[in-house]
Amino acid sequence: MIAGMSPADDRAVFRNFNYRLDTEYVERVAKILLTPIGVWPLYGGDSTMDKIKYFSQTSVTFCLMCFLLVPHVIYTFFDAEDLTRYMKVIAAQVFSLLGIIKFWTMIINKNDIKSCLQEMEIQYRDVESEEDRLVMLKNARLGRQFTIIYLGLLYGGALPYHIIMPLVADKIVKEDNTTHLPLPYLSDYVFFVVEDSPFYEILFVVQIIFSTMILSTNCGVYSLISSCVMHACCLFEIARRHMETLLIGGTDHFHERFGWIVTHHMRALRYVEMIENSFNFVFLSEMVGCTVIICFLEYGVLKEWEDNQLFGVIIYFILATSIFVNVFTLSTIGDRLKEESVKIGEASYSIDWYTVPTKNVNSLIMVMVRTNRPSTLTGAKMFDISLQSFCEVCKTSMAYLNFIRMLTT
Repeated sequence: MIAGMSPADDRAVFRNFNYRLDTEYVERVAKILLTPIGVWPLYGGDSTMDKIKYFSQTSVTFCLMCFLLVPHVIYTFFDAEDLTRYMKVIAAQVFSLLGIIKFWTMIINKNDIKSCLQEMEIQYRDVESEEDRLVMLKNARLGRQFTIIYLGLLYGGALPYHIIMPLVADKIVKEDNTTHLPLPYLSDYVFFVVEDSPFYEILFVVQIIFSTMILSTNCGVYSLISSCVMHACCLFEIARRHMETLLIGGTDHFHERFGWIVTHHMRALRYVEMIENSFNFVFLSEMVGCTVIICFLEYGVLKEWEDNQLFGVIIYFILATSIFVNVFTLSTIGDRLKEESVKIGEASYSIDWYTVPTKNVNSLIMVMVRTNRPSTLTGAKMFDISLQSFCEVCKTSMAYLNFIRMLTT
């Protein structure tokens, strides 16, 4: 907003004609990952045919995920030869389970998540100055960078885990003394035998495809969360920037300017509430699930090191690093959201509030009081998502690791 100019005048000056491109830039990665599996919230329409297509696509995707996970769980609980082997594969099961939880979250909360994305587009359309638009794009770019780093680490570790490690693992000896490669997901398909060719080779490729589908679900939802939370941060940042320039040019338009700030502050608060209602169960499952995954991946690193399997050490280490980055990034953006929601109250005190007419001082006090209760992301309302949560995940995973090593020694 230009100093000395009312918000109404400023709106007449600036129009963001590229708001659709801006929104597409923010959503692109999540859209690419979630559309093929049918859970992109803006995918499809309200017609009967679109609803049938959506139901069919999500049903097939869920069945394929279960086709991968359920036989794998059956094998590890009933057919695993030793506890060490079981401990090394349980991380993949928990990761697949997290993918299914996120998949169903996208289905159950589709309308709420769709509202978040539509509200984001409206805010890009109604942005009132080029400076505010650049702030929004800066935060969007940061959220996208977080996503790309996570994608690179996760795919860089998971795909070799599913493709290369079975090729270098010890071959399985069948009853007729022939051998074959182990499946990426060692599985027990109760109602049919999978050892015969070419069904075995087909199943090998199918498991890789299905595991990639689960990877896409995890990464897509993570990208969506990162984009939405960083957008919420930029809304608080814009309100704070306008608070800092509130008294520049005098107090002639104080009431109108301050009303604009409060309106946008409330919009940011409501947007955070929408994110929290849509994803708080995902935050809980992510923090708990990643604690378990990190624990077992650390165990995998140690066992591969003891067995002098350098390639296995590298793969498990990359996977553990990707999960660490996931938890750290989620905790960081949760912490940043909390800080940005508090800064607007600090900015309202830092300005020359003592020059404000007495009748308007109470308005500033209301903003200060409201920011004493910062906006946060929570794990199903049980705990805040912050850097302290990341420290708790690290400590808990190490405690679990020590317990597992005691069991397997």
